[in-house]
Amino acid sequence: MLGVLEAIAARASQLIWESFRLGLGAGIVSRKEDDVSREVDLAAEELVYKMLRESFKEGGVLYAEEGGEYRWGDGRYIFVLDPLDGSLNYAVGIPFFSVSLAAGRYKDGTLSDLEYAVVAIPPTGEVYTAGPGLGARKNGRPLKRAVKSNIVFIAASNNFPEKTCEVVKRFGLKGRSLGSSAAELVYTVEGIARGFLDLRGKLRVLDAAGALTVGKYVEGFKYVVLGDPSPHSRVSIVAGDEEFVNAALN
Repeated sequence: MLGVLEAIAARASQLIWESFRLGLGAGIVSRKEDDVSREVDLAAEELVYKMLRESFKEGGVLYAEEGGEYRWGDGRYIFVLDPLDGSLNYAVGIPFFSVSLAAGRYKDGTLSDLEYAVVAIPPTGEVYTAGPGLGARKNGRPLKRAVKSNIVFIAASNNFPEKTCEVVKRFGLKGRSLGSSAAELVYTVEGIARGFLDLRGKLRVLDAAGALTVGKYVEGFKYVVLGDPSPHSRVSIVAGDEEFVNAALN
């Protein structure tokens, strides 16, 4: 399964990166609450959906950022997709965004079903993958956590929680926001950042599903999802090394 997911994510990444370089796809197609769907989001999602149906003809359920839920066949597999995490970066010309795809056998339709994942960052060429028997990898090489960093990735918006600042100050860390939660989380899995904090209750599970699945295979990485772990639910997430996560939650 993982090889197929890698090929699909690579095709989506190619489409997105080529569109970005040509200045295409940033037009807004629809608005939902505080989110917008852009032409490139829909194009990448449609590409992935078609490739999944062709590759897994037996059946599947795809939970996706733009189209919601797609079902075919007997629904034996679950797929969770964010075709372009960081679409605002894309729209304003900042070359930092990611493609996140996770999968597994369908059981209860939550994060716990996911065993395979690909998180690709088209502008940098980095590809994080994970699966049973192979563990977590970055560009094909085993992924291990680095030494502790003094950076924590934080989510900020108009309702930026004061608790986030309290945690950052308590640890003496430096807060950063890159605009792509999936990329920030795989960097946290790798240890480039000490932790990841999104305490707004606005992050959708499907934004983080790929990176958190990679993290399941990396020793020393821990995460806690505060809220319903179903793909379209909005949650808060605390992730990083065990000391950081436990102290942040306390």
